[in-house]
Amino acid sequence: MPHDFIVIGAGHNGLACAGYLAKAGAKVLVLERSARVGGGCHTEEATLPGFKHNICSVVHTHIPNSPVYRDLELERHGVRYVYPDTLRGTIFPDHRSIVMHREPERMAAEIARYSARDARTFSQLYADYAEFIDSTYLPLMYSPPLPPSVQTAQLELSAEGRTLLQWQASTPVQLLNELFESEEVKVHFLSRLTVLGFAPDQFGQGWICLFRILKAEAPICVGGSQQLAVGLQRALEAHGGAVRTGAEVKRVLLRGNRAIGVEFADGERIEAAKAVITNVEPKKSFLRLVGEEHLPAAFATRVKNYHSRGRSLFALHLALSEPPDYRAAAQNAPVNRAFSQEMFGGRMLDQVRAYQEIALGQPPRNAMLQITLPTLFDPSQAPAGRHTAVVWQYAPYGVAPDGPGGWRAIREEYAAHLLDLWRSYAPNITRDKLLGMTIQDPTDTERHNDNLVNGVDVVGDMTPDQMGYFRPFAGWSSYRSPIEGLYMAGGYCHPGGGVHAGAGHNAAVAIAEDFQLDRWWG
Repeated sequence: MPHDFIVIGAGHNGLACAGYLAKAGAKVLVLERSARVGGGCHTEEATLPGFKHNICSVVHTHIPNSPVYRDLELERHGVRYVYPDTLRGTIFPDHRSIVMHREPERMAAEIARYSARDARTFSQLYADYAEFIDSTYLPLMYSPPLPPSVQTAQLELSAEGRTLLQWQASTPVQLLNELFESEEVKVHFLSRLTVLGFAPDQFGQGWICLFRILKAEAPICVGGSQQLAVGLQRALEAHGGAVRTGAEVKRVLLRGNRAIGVEFADGERIEAAKAVITNVEPKKSFLRLVGEEHLPAAFATRVKNYHSRGRSLFALHLALSEPPDYRAAAQNAPVNRAFSQEMFGGRMLDQVRAYQEIALGQPPRNAMLQITLPTLFDPSQAPAGRHTAVVWQYAPYGVAPDGPGGWRAIREEYAAHLLDLWRSYAPNITRDKLLGMTIQDPTDTERHNDNLVNGVDVVGDMTPDQMGYFRPFAGWSSYRSPIEGLYMAGGYCHPGGGVHAGAGHNAAVAIAEDFQLDRWWG
């Protein structure tokens, strides 16, 4: 059967893009090198039978309220989410804590335990900016990025917008120092940002911190993160699309400057009548699958300069006989039922130093620890009465002075160090409560999904030069490429890494426009 569109890579963005095109009446084929779909949406029994572990993505913050969830009818295709009532808890070395609540009044009361002034500041920020975030931030994710001049012109029209422009230029630490007086409050809100991999002292990222101060959700996919990918595949197939796993694409076929299909590692070729869409990270897509010799020199340079050298993901996947009981719960009981617990030190400087250590090739020793137990909210991910936990820690991809290979020598010791650090906060997690453990150092993160180059879990650093209009490259943020009929749809495109399917949705919009497909969605 001839195909209109071929999608390379069955990550959630590729599947979402394919689903939109198939529902528009196009014949779509998705090709996936591995035996499963999902990319970073990967759930497996990594420790013991019956214990389901989410290898990369754990929480899908924006998906349930996204146009993708609605348009592709994912709930009808078996995708369901549960929402923890208590969101995140920051635990300090002295076992006091701050728990993040969804309701602004409860959050203000929580902050007031540390500073009445900071509680008033939070309430005023919520009044000034919460509606703006709801009406602007999410729609911007599901549309092509605005040129900086347009974005600036719009923000200049109001006092709040002008303030945002200044905050946008600042560092998260500067913003928090401007807004709040309590070091504990500042640490709590800074951890909301650094836990996503944003450096605390990076200029140009202050206003991202504002979004994290005011908005928080933690929807968990029932059955594990891979169920989202399974639902996206079902939606695609319901409209006549197809997925082929175990299909490794060797190169994109060209006729002149136009992509016309793909060739597999075994020599088989398949043509696409309209276009090829790549969900594969840019260096592999353009330097390997297309070939540098077919690219404009300036574009090839931009591809080569695309960077994934920030912080990398180190994780421990644990099977537990019982959930942790934190010492902090004696003073603040909801911390035990929070979606995650974050132990990031007692000062903002601890987080700054942790990122500096990462830049020097030194795994942080005393900060940056996040613990999540999906089974507190979705018991289906473990046998009855048992739990899975993920210990999530950012670390360098290469350990000084030995580089990536250095992890072989220290991974066991570093895992033991993190467990000991965790036990200092949750002493009931003794060795007998640990039924099984799998270590995932940054080289394993990349091995599980080589789109996550250098173990960077957002498909390329989310720094100001690689965000919005500049993602993946300045002048090429429209999901099109200089090769006619070759489109980009991965997490290396706006709005960036994470599980929200924004890039897949936006690529489908561009493709539907170019090929005059039925734009059936809103």
